[in-house]
Amino acid sequence: MKKLLYLLAIPVLLTACYDDWDDANVKNFSEEELQAQDTFPTANISIKELKKKYCNSRDGATFSRNSSNWEFLITDSLYIEGVICANDGQFGTNYQSLYLRSIDPSTGEDACIQIGVKNPCLYPLYPVGQRIRLDLRGLYVGTYSQSPKIGYPYFTSSGNHNLGPILFETFREHVQLIGLPDTSVPECQDNDYVHSNFPVFTRNIDYYPTIGTVKGIFTEADSAKQAILAPDDLEDAGYGVNRNFKLASGTNMIVRTSTGNEVSNIVMPQGDTVQLSGVLLFDTYDSKWQIILRDTADFKILK
Repeated sequence: MKKLLYLLAIPVLLTACYDDWDDANVKNFSEEELQAQDTFPTANISIKELKKKYCNSRDGATFSRNSSNWEFLITDSLYIEGVICANDGQFGTNYQSLYLRSIDPSTGEDACIQIGVKNPCLYPLYPVGQRIRLDLRGLYVGTYSQSPKIGYPYFTSSGNHNLGPILFETFREHVQLIGLPDTSVPECQDNDYVHSNFPVFTRNIDYYPTIGTVKGIFTEADSAKQAILAPDDLEDAGYGVNRNFKLASGTNMIVRTSTGNEVSNIVMPQGDTVQLSGVLLFDTYDSKWQIILRDTADFKILK
């Protein structure tokens, strides 16, 4: 019997700067419909090597809008393999995104990259813990706001050329599922930046994106009222809100949250130490590390 995976029709909002909303596709997909029918060869380039070659410099890029956004069209037969360590989740906080991570058991090499996929509800289809192999030929690799990404170019309503998500129908032709999801694998475990040093940003793409846990305090909680993470009245052009967060080490971060979901309604405590987990990126516009919570369970007030 074919295993059916369900694409649930739930409301999700944007965390990145996309111009339109998509209606959720409520079709049921069999496992065969979620992947290419041909068997792919084994990976011939690591995620770390891919990032170093295409995400570290825009020299020779197929297209470069500025020093933060560029892309390379992959014309060679390149294959990568890894485990999905984060996705959009039930609240859509990482909208249209999968994060693919690989940890070499012999060397400990740890590398992760974002994959943009144009579908408003990915998490039941490509769950955390699912190992996949990806055929990169015909796709684009580069950066969006200097963050390493695999995607497809698109134009915003204002005419900006960005590296956006891959059409869902196209993505299915480039992916192969390997085994069953297993969230106990090392790739699904958050990096512990509570008890170890937080990586200082030196434009080193080896450090991001990744998943991790940090500890600190919110530095802008409103003492006059209960201030939530992402109220509608503070929503920016990317359909989200940035909140300032200071680690015990003194590093200032941004907590980035889309509006209109359960995560956005979490109340920021007044002076209490908080432990946060989620997807870690670097925001080149604010020159600060950024964390995107995946679920309400990623927010813990430490007593």
